[in-house]
Amino acid sequence: MTADSAKEKPKKSWLKMLLFTILCLFIGGIIVTWMLFGHYAVLFYWNGELNKALVVAKKNSQLGKQRVEAVFNEAKKANVAPDIVMRMYRVYANHLIMEGETDRGNAEFQKAIEIGTPEPPTNYAVADQLTHVYQDRAWSNHTDWLTDRTRDNGAKDQEMSVKVAEKSFGPYHEQTIYKSPGLAVIYADLGQFQKADSLIKHCIDAVETKDSAKQCGPYVYAMLARIRAVEHRNKEAVDAYYKCRELAATEEESGRGWSELLIGLRFNKPSENADYLQTRRLLNKNKFAELDQLAEKSIKNKEHYWNGVWKIDKMIKALEWDRHVDEVRYDQLKLDIGNWLKKNPNSAFARCGLAQLHINRAWAVNNEGDGNSQKFDKLMAEARRTLAELPNIKNLNPQAYVALIRLTIPERKHDELVKLAEAGSKQWPSHLGISTKAYSILSTGYLGREGESHKYLQQRADTLGGAEGDKFYAQVVWYIHNDTDEEVQFEGEESFSWDRVARGFKEIFREFPDDNEARIAFINLAYRADKTDAARRVFDK
Repeated sequence: MTADSAKEKPKKSWLKMLLFTILCLFIGGIIVTWMLFGHYAVLFYWNGELNKALVVAKKNSQLGKQRVEAVFNEAKKANVAPDIVMRMYRVYANHLIMEGETDRGNAEFQKAIEIGTPEPPTNYAVADQLTHVYQDRAWSNHTDWLTDRTRDNGAKDQEMSVKVAEKSFGPYHEQTIYKSPGLAVIYADLGQFQKADSLIKHCIDAVETKDSAKQCGPYVYAMLARIRAVEHRNKEAVDAYYKCRELAATEEESGRGWSELLIGLRFNKPSENADYLQTRRLLNKNKFAELDQLAEKSIKNKEHYWNGVWKIDKMIKALEWDRHVDEVRYDQLKLDIGNWLKKNPNSAFARCGLAQLHINRAWAVNNEGDGNSQKFDKLMAEARRTLAELPNIKNLNPQAYVALIRLTIPERKHDELVKLAEAGSKQWPSHLGISTKAYSILSTGYLGREGESHKYLQQRADTLGGAEGDKFYAQVVWYIHNDTDEEVQFEGEESFSWDRVARGFKEIFREFPDDNEARIAFINLAYRADKTDAARRVFDK
């Protein structure tokens, strides 16, 4: 046998070595990949299993509860990492709270805390979950406390959230600087301003001087805006909000600053629906005489809010519901107001409310589909008859004009609408509701003509004249911006006058010096008009 005929053993050994190396690299790659991303894969799997159970819970709470418990039991048997189980408890707790089951949600938070507290501070994954669990429970409870001061105010849980973050990550770590402003806000809400100021100052110093905390800047200044507003340092609150906007990299971050500023400015403010709710309570108790007395007093004194809406307008909402009133609600309100009119057939308040209720139900029926035209016409006729049975009703309640204006829509009675708006404004010159209802109908193109609504607004404001005319103009522009689909423009064709709006708000601020809602509205419109400097100066003396 010659050397040329021998088997090529070295070549086969080389191939085996190559294949072995590739296999080792493949297995090593799998191991490294699992080491790097395996935790996330497990998290993804169990989070998916929990979400499936929560989908069931939304349809069937009892069955969903069983499914959720089964998921947690399976996770424990599989020895899933503590931080993943804690996160699952957080998700479930927040789900329960969103469903209105606060106590059960707090219990699930506690389960997560019990898993996390025995762990050493150096277990950063657990520490991260623990600081979030404490914060989630703190803010859930604090939100409830804002409307019910007998509830847990959340301070102790938020203090624990900050404590865990400081111990595990350090006083200037982003975790700590994200958790501390929330505690400062809670302190401010509790009236502990010195503690709030000291803590938020630490956060601001960290944001301004420590690289580890710089990304927290928008959030810190958002919370500072809220704190300063709660402390009635409103100019500083607005400045903090603008600092938040300056640092914000996303719309979400700047939006958070705005929402926190609003919460602070509205802190401890009485509910805007107080008059509505009072009317509902008295109606449910058949306190008809008391309702008539309140309405007459309100109309006689022309009681109104900063935005020009009269108190009687809020009260009547409790009688008429809205344009989406369903049959069950309609029948109940019709019965209640009917009993009222049996006791006092001359109640202008009850008649205006019933007429508006008929009109709202008519439009609801109209929106339900074809075949309801006769029912629609019948309801509209009933509304007209209800008003006509008290011949002098327009002299007693300005809402009668609002209802009559609405009755011009089905038959497109443009001229009648204009006459009613003119007569109503002459009889009730400071009642904004008549004008805004006329404006909204004239601006649709269904009943109005091109440019007519703007001319109408200008004419009404000019008729009032002076400071009252400017105030009226500003209030209607705010109504258009806040309550209609029309986009307010301060430049171009059919634009509004910013100068006149600004003059009107100056008069509103004089009349309502402590009403922050007027300032909030002004800031909104100033943004719309690209008048940033004016918005920033809204709380200047």
